[in-house]
Amino acid sequence: MITLVGEVTSTNHETDTGPKYRAYAAAGVPVYVLIDRHSRTAHCFTDPFLPGDDPAEAYYGTGTKVDLGDPLPLPAPYPTLDTTAFLTG
Repeated sequence: MITLVGEVTSTNHETDTGPKYRAYAAAGVPVYVLIDRHSRTAHCFTDPFLPGDDPAEAYYGTGTKVDLGDPLPLPAPYPTLDTTAFLTG
């Protein structure tokens, strides 16, 4: 079982922040960490929820957002993520 997925947005920003987000939630991945280079933010999504049978309706009930360079708290047993390295490139 996958317990955490981490992703850094690519040039296809809409896919990274839309369909992939919903797919991970629909699959029940408990923690989804997204480094969004487009908005220069880092996100930790938890509590996946699928309200019906349509995976396109899945979402995460809880989300934490910080600016790149700030620490991103993750749920136990994961350590806080230092996002400073994502400021370059």
